Amino acid sequence: MAEVPGNFSQRRKLKPLNELLEDDLDYLYSESTLQRLKPRTLIGAEPDKLLYLLEGEVSLLSGGFVTETFTHLDQRALQPLFNESLEEDAAVLTSYGELLEVDRGLFDALYSQAQAATTETSQLDLSEAEQELFQHLLRAFMNKKLDLPALPEAALKIRKAINDPEVGSKEITQIVQTDPVLSARLVRVANSPLYGTWREIRTVRDAVRRLGLETTKNLSFSLSVKSLFSARTSLIRSFITDLYAQSVTIAAIAYVIAVNRTPQLDPEQALLCGLIQNLGLIPILKYVDEHPSRLQSLEMLGKSFDNLKVPVSTLIFNEWNFDPDFIEIVEQAENWTRGREGPADYVDVLIAARLIYLHERDQSPVRFLNELPVINKLDLLEFDDDGQFFLDKARQEIEDMQRLLQRS
Repeated sequence: MAEVPGNFSQRRKLKPLNELLEDDLDYLYSESTLQRLKPRTLIGAEPDKLLYLLEGEVSLLSGGFVTETFTHLDQRALQPLFNESLEEDAAVLTSYGELLEVDRGLFDALYSQAQAATTETSQLDLSEAEQELFQHLLRAFMNKKLDLPALPEAALKIRKAINDPEVGSKEITQIVQTDPVLSARLVRVANSPLYGTWREIRTVRDAVRRLGLETTKNLSFSLSVKSLFSARTSLIRSFITDLYAQSVTIAAIAYVIAVNRTPQLDPEQALLCGLIQNLGLIPILKYVDEHPSRLQSLEMLGKSFDNLKVPVSTLIFNEWNFDPDFIEIVEQAENWTRGREGPADYVDVLIAARLIYLHERDQSPVRFLNELPVINKLDLLEFDDDGQFFLDKARQEIEDMQRLLQRS
């Protein structure tokens, strides 16, 4: 047995293997074997394998009688030696030869997956180039080949530890101190105007005490998110930079709304919601970053974003052991007309923050913000008791949080 060479003349011609996507075909061949055989070698039909003649001449047998003879140069060699529709049950090489052995079960699984993707794609309004990109992304997603972002270990440990009632500020401080970058960022945050104190905070221990455990947990994640927005090529790097800037602005708006309008909600949790809303796009962008030839223009990414953002976000949040509520936040982030009864929740805050962000850039989905339930529920268009318009009054707080996140 030998490994299949990376390239051979029939690579994209063998039927029905040629119906697979290139990535799937690469994987199938990597799991296949090549047999080099001597003349007069008898080959039996095996139901769990697909066999192809890559070199030499072979005679097919049925009941011991020769029914057909061909070489690797003939069109017949592009099909498996044995087929359910044929009566041949054996073959014999009449020369030295090479035989490709493919796992039929693996091919069937990849083929079914490809067919499912084709069905999905056919239901979308995509150009031919968009369809190809979408299928590659979907294949990578289904094969778990999308590179999911990994947060620094300290941020993950903090989130896990704070759910333990036995863990206190001492243990959290020790975890934070294992990450010098996170330590410096938390101290800087604790000294910012948003968390102002009468004395300067200089140690991680004092920062954790000043901020509190729950705030430390959410901020540790928020301050680590920036490291995930990176790329190799200049085209994707520019796109990711803009995406992070958008996330920071929306997160800052969400934080200020929570501080001023929803006393029942944690502002740092609202901040985190704003920062993670677009994380499902990062693995997609990194995949394109690693396969730049598959992207003709950034506009092609739009449909893939729309259709893969939620399932990829689900993968990420499951990997990080996030609460299921975060999935609803991603799913509902653009549900502009959401009119849920009861007090405002984090989804309402995030939708409102996104609307304000779009409205200030003349990209609002509606002409008047007061037409939307979440804006009215949160009283975002009302004047405060001192006669100031809420958004004007909150602008300094929003800018302070933006600067804090961009610097950290």
